[in-house]
Amino acid sequence: MKDHSTEEKRKHSTASVPYTCYRCSIPDFFPSVPLHWHREFELACIYKGNGEFRIDDSIVPVTAGDIVIIRPGSLHSTDRTGSRKLIYDTIVFDESILFGNHSERCYTEYLNVYNRPDTRIMVPLNSENQNYQAIKSCAEELFEAAKRSTGEGDFIVKIKLSEIFRLVLESGVLETGHKYEIVSDSVRPAIDYIRNNYSEKITIDELAAQCHLSKSYFMNLFKKVTGTTVISYLMQVRIDNACRLLANENMSASETALNVGYTNISNFNRQFRQLTGSTPKEYKKRK
Repeated sequence: MKDHSTEEKRKHSTASVPYTCYRCSIPDFFPSVPLHWHREFELACIYKGNGEFRIDDSIVPVTAGDIVIIRPGSLHSTDRTGSRKLIYDTIVFDESILFGNHSERCYTEYLNVYNRPDTRIMVPLNSENQNYQAIKSCAEELFEAAKRSTGEGDFIVKIKLSEIFRLVLESGVLETGHKYEIVSDSVRPAIDYIRNNYSEKITIDELAAQCHLSKSYFMNLFKKVTGTTVISYLMQVRIDNACRLLANENMSASETALNVGYTNISNFNRQFRQLTGSTPKEYKKRK
């Protein structure tokens, strides 16, 4: 059973609207998307630039035109590679929009493969995959419909998601029968702890203890799993949350720094500029 403490706190779905769509631009909106997970599916369409998704233990390079599907519960992150912006649309949606009642025949005989623990979705989807053009067309119509923010638009989103998942299922990119240990689960407790306590003082000893590992082994394993050091990941999480506060709350740079765990404002300004390319004040003006 997964520890839900690392679950992303943002609410992506409600009973009336079981999905949320976002336009993402890295580094304009945020420097990167640090490792996190949520209970919903996610589908992302890349429009510009190059980047990579980390999904559990896999590194998935992406470029314009690629489509990525992430299953519920998967630890994942997003970052650009190179100097160009990475621009993509993403929809995060509750499985009820697709599967409805799990006792229905369409689920028990057809769609339940998506929820099997031994299933892998081979991503990214691109022009080398069967049904890619049809999947891409459905995705484009899906995001257009979502922008309407109406009941009719919601119905089109549901139809297009259902068609995408049918096409994916019939394209041969789902593999079943996998029996493997997800190494990233070994450091998940530390990621949980950081995402819930980033505003407090956090030591590597504390994080290693969360994972029941020695300090040196934990540090090496964390870098292997995440692609970055513990200190760098903590900085990413803090600056990511600072970006959201500056964009959405009426806070000064110094107030924001304190809210995300910095007691030294100069250090906050330096690290913020390092990751975003701008000062907190410049970033706030852009928003």
